[in-house]
Amino acid sequence: MKKFYALICGIMIWTCAAQAADPSIEFVNNLTDKIIENVLTTQESTEDKLTEFRKEFTAALDLKSIGQFVLGIYWRKATPAERDAFLTAFIDFTTKTWADRFDMYTGQQIIFTGTRNAEGNQLYVDSQIQNNPPVEVIWRLRKKKDGFRIIDIIVEGVSMAMSYRNEYSSFLQANGGSVPALTQELERKSAAFQFSENKK
Repeated sequence: MKKFYALICGIMIWTCAAQAADPSIEFVNNLTDKIIENVLTTQESTEDKLTEFRKEFTAALDLKSIGQFVLGIYWRKATPAERDAFLTAFIDFTTKTWADRFDMYTGQQIIFTGTRNAEGNQLYVDSQIQNNPPVEVIWRLRKKKDGFRIIDIIVEGVSMAMSYRNEYSSFLQANGGSVPALTQELERKSAAFQFSENKK
C-alpha cells in the first residue's frame, strides 16, 4: 500500500492539453489543480492543509460507494447505524493517510492516453506518469447527475478499492465478521495517526 500511495501522490501536473476538453479528463485535471493551489503550495499548518484536502478529496471520490465495496458481503450484514459509523471512520482515516503523502510530490507530469467505457454509467481514464519507466494509472469514474466521481484508482494493475477490500476482509474474517470491530480499529488508527513531519 505504501508504494501505491507514493505513486498516486506523484499525480499532480497535467501536460496533455490537447485532450483537456474531454469532460472526464477535465474533472481529474481540476481536482489536481485545486490540490496544488489550495494544499501543496500553501504555507498553512498541517491541520489547515488536512481540512482543505479533506474537502477536495471527499468531493471528488464517491467514498460511500467505495466504502460499500470494500466491506463486500459484510455491508449487507451491517445495520444502517453500523454502516454510517464505518463510513465516518473509513473516510477520516483514508483522508489522513492520503494527505500524509504531500511531501512525496515532486512535480511529475502525466500524459492522458484516452478514455474507455465501463459497465453502466462508468468509464476509465487512462494515463501515464512520466517516470522512468512510465507508470500506468487508470482512473475509474462514475457519471452522476452532478458530474463525475472517482470510484477507483488503478496503478500498475493495483486497485485502490480492491486493496482496501482485501485488507478489511482479512480483518473481518479474523474478528467474526464484526463491522463495529473494524470501525473501532480504524478509529484507533486514526486517533494515533502521526503525519510524517511529526515522526522526524
